[in-house]
Amino acid sequence: MPIERHRRRLANGEERVYTYAVSNDGADRRALSIRSDDSSVSDHCYRNTEKRRIVAALLANSSLLVVSEPGGGKTFLAEVVIDDLLSQGFAVAAPAIGTVKQMLLEIAGDLSIDTETIEGKTMTSQQLQDAIADWLLDNLAFLVLDNAHRFPVSLRCWLEKLHLQGQPMLLLATFPPARDIFLKLPRIELEPLSDRSIREIMQDEAAALGLELSTGQSADMQQRAVGNPMLARRVVREEYLGLEGNNYDHTQWIDGTPLLIAVLMCFMILRFLGLGFNNTSLYLLGGILTVAIGIVRLMIYSLPRQSNRLGR
Repeated sequence: MPIERHRRRLANGEERVYTYAVSNDGADRRALSIRSDDSSVSDHCYRNTEKRRIVAALLANSSLLVVSEPGGGKTFLAEVVIDDLLSQGFAVAAPAIGTVKQMLLEIAGDLSIDTETIEGKTMTSQQLQDAIADWLLDNLAFLVLDNAHRFPVSLRCWLEKLHLQGQPMLLLATFPPARDIFLKLPRIELEPLSDRSIREIMQDEAAALGLELSTGQSADMQQRAVGNPMLARRVVREEYLGLEGNNYDHTQWIDGTPLLIAVLMCFMILRFLGLGFNNTSLYLLGGILTVAIGIVRLMIYSLPRQSNRLGR
């Protein structure tokens, strides 16, 4: 279907670009996107570099897998990529997460593919997969699939077949399993946002809630967010509601177990040195320190843990 774009100025002076898919006879018109023409809007996308790489890869007929921790900004990144592709006049199918048939029906709807058989019945999932695959062989369109880590095996196998036939697609997932389609696609891992970006996100969220944050509050919240835009907004809402958010839900932790074991081994070596040199003091010191480190290790592992942290 041909793509048409119309520019309109609102009463507040803001300009918006409306993108429509229009049938050949002009009778059917479907809205594809509405975006502001203000260049300042792009400043709110803190991953412009990743967006440009993704769009360039898709236009080069390649597929990509974007990976990050929960709340890392994958969904928003997918939205700006879709908006960029639509503004260039390309067809994009971006189904919401659901059952396999629901997603296939949504893909078919986005691409204006008939979903009924000759008898007037709704196609089965297999028929929808075949119809979409056949349509994509003769037409240019892009698939943008968020929450891909939640896809069932049957849908991932179908996407793998599309990938083999050269269909460009963008998958976004949170720590996906290392198998099938996830192993075959080039991967981009989203890094945590910079401190400046996190502060701007928190300031925008606080301004929307009418909340004033002191420098100390902003610094503490920034430590709790650690580059995660979703957590940055959440900690501001917790402050607005008067909740004590002392838990650190991010996944940027360092495992100190190897260091603890290395120190324990050093003290054991010290004990053997005392035994070899017939030095009773060195032998006793090494034994006491070894037991002390072992007790500390047991105490640390016996502490209660939270089981509902993100990424755990």
